[in-house]
Amino acid sequence: MKLLVADFDDTLFDGKNYQKNLDYINKFTEAGHLFIIATGRYKDSLLSDMNGFKIPYSYLICNDGAIIFDKNLNVIYRKDIPKQVSYDIAIKLKQENFIVSCYIDTGLTLTKEADVTANKVIGKFNNRDKAEELLEHINNKYSGVNGYLSTKWLNITERNVNKGEGIKYVADLLNINYNNIYTIGDNINDLSMSNYKFNSYAMDNSVEELKKVTKKTYGAVYELIEDILKDE
Repeated sequence: MKLLVADFDDTLFDGKNYQKNLDYINKFTEAGHLFIIATGRYKDSLLSDMNGFKIPYSYLICNDGAIIFDKNLNVIYRKDIPKQVSYDIAIKLKQENFIVSCYIDTGLTLTKEADVTANKVIGKFNNRDKAEELLEHINNKYSGVNGYLSTKWLNITERNVNKGEGIKYVADLLNINYNNIYTIGDNINDLSMSNYKFNSYAMDNSVEELKKVTKKTYGAVYELIEDILKDE
């Protein structure tokens, strides 16, 4: 049995090959293999864009690996930020005028209330340079968290959280050999998917950092699936 893990935005959900990607994922799972989505998004946002499409996923790795759901949306794993730390970070983000909105993701809901258990803290910025300075400050001050900048958002999770660790958790749970795991993504938060002995790939339009550490690039997820199924 093989396991394919795909990032969602600009990878699986790429604006031009989405339906064809899903058709090939169905072929992949019908051949007895498993498919997982690994995303930085929170669950409800992901499910909103999946609505109306029957995607045969076995697990959803959300919040960059901070929470994992099975196919019935039961939580099988989560790693939260220490509560006082997430509270302090949320308050700091709310005080900065270049952070135009700040949310605390509890793993199941989004809220603007800081005094909750946080699975992830996110802040939308309008000045990337200042956001980079703030991120460096947070990473240096709080040893229990780790953060990165996506296109418009500052993302903070528990320090040991990443997509690679999430994939490892599922693979170990199912006793799947890492050599039978395939990953594909496009952005900086997909780097961790290449930290193990997985077969890791990148989209053609990926950030250069990801291209440097993956085996090959593809124009679409279905192209990778074609190659995987050819090898059987």
